[in-house]
Amino acid sequence: MDGSGEVTPPRLRGAGRPSTVAPYAPQVAQWLHEDPDLPGVEILRRVRLVSYRGGKSALYELVRRLRGRRPVNRARRSLRKWQ
Repeated sequence: MDGSGEVTPPRLRGAGRPSTVAPYAPQVAQWLHEDPDLPGVEILRRVRLVSYRGGKSALYELVRRLRGRRPVNRARRSLRKWQ
């Protein structure tokens, strides 16, 4: 609402910055195809070796999207209850 009591529509946001991680997506997808359980930290190490300078959060988000939904490891999940 603005000062007059009218509801104002939300402002549209711009496209934002270009992705720093997008150029690495094909290589990350290949690594995940070869080893679906490859840890994110190992993927981060590998992309940094080939000149990636972006943030780890952006890379981990890419990995999450490329992996898609994975089955939950019930044994590991139940261990958290006891810790």
